[in-house]
Amino acid sequence: MNRRRGILWLVVGLILALLAAGISFFSFQRLINQQATDAAEKQSTQTVVVAGQLINERAVILLTDVTTEERPMEEVPSGAIFKTEEVVGRIAARPILPGQVLLAQYLAEENFSVGAPNLESGEIVTGTVNFNEALGEDLVAYALPASSLLSQEGILLPGDHVDLLFSTDVVGEQEGVGGKVALYALQDLEVLQIIYQPPPPETDEDQKKEKAPAEPKARIPKTLILAIDPQDAVVLKYAVDIQAPIDLALRGADNQTVFEVDAVTINTISERYNFSAPRPVR
Repeated sequence: MNRRRGILWLVVGLILALLAAGISFFSFQRLINQQATDAAEKQSTQTVVVAGQLINERAVILLTDVTTEERPMEEVPSGAIFKTEEVVGRIAARPILPGQVLLAQYLAEENFSVGAPNLESGEIVTGTVNFNEALGEDLVAYALPASSLLSQEGILLPGDHVDLLFSTDVVGEQEGVGGKVALYALQDLEVLQIIYQPPPPETDEDQKKEKAPAEPKARIPKTLILAIDPQDAVVLKYAVDIQAPIDLALRGADNQTVFEVDAVTINTISERYNFSAPRPVR
C-alpha cells in the first residue's frame, strides 16, 4: 500500500514537473516573441524632423520652428531629414506647413545659406561662384552695397533676379520746373553672391555663459555681387555716386519680361490722381 502510494506521488511529481517545465518554456518563448515583435516595430519606425509651425519661403529655420516625431517607415518620404541640427540655420526654399516632414529638397542649397568666412576680413560670403561661367563675354560683376530693404531683411538669395530702381533730383532753370524723378532703371540683374558682415566678437561674458543650443544669429548682408551689362554698370555707378536711394524689386524665377515703365515725377502723380502739383515756395 505504501509502495503504491509512493509510486502515485512520484507520478504526480513528474506530472507537476512537466507542467512547470511546459509553463516555463511557453513563458520564455512568449518573451522571446514579444522582444522580436518589439524589435521589429522599433525597426519599422524612423525619427524625422517635422515643422512645428508654418515656415515661410526664404525664412531662416530656427530651432523653435521644428520638432521630431516617430513615423512608420512606409510613411517616411524620400529625402526626409532625421536630425534637427541638419536644418537649423538653413533657408526654406518653399513654404513648409505645420506637421510636414522636412525634406532636403525643401531647403536652399547649403553653400548659399551657410556661407564661409573670409580669413582676412571675417566677412561671410555665400558659396564659391564660377564667375567666368556666370558672366561669359557680355556681363561684368558689380559690387553693390546691400542697402535696399530686400537685402537688409535677408530676402535675397544667390541666383535671384532683381530689377533696380532709384530716384534723383532734377534742377530746372525756371521756377516750377524740376524736382525728384523716380526711375525703373535696370532690369533682370542676377545676384551672383552675397557678402555678409562679420559676426560681432564674443565677449568674456558670452564665453562664461553655459553653452546651450542657440538660435542662429541673423546675418546682415553687406554687399551684393550682381551680373550686369557694362553700360548698365555705368548707370548703376552714377546712381551710387550721386547717393541716390536705390531699391531692388525681386522677379519670379522664370520671369524674363522687359517691362515698359515710365519715369515718375510729381507731375505724373498729380495727373494720375487728379490734383494740382504744389508750387515752390518763394
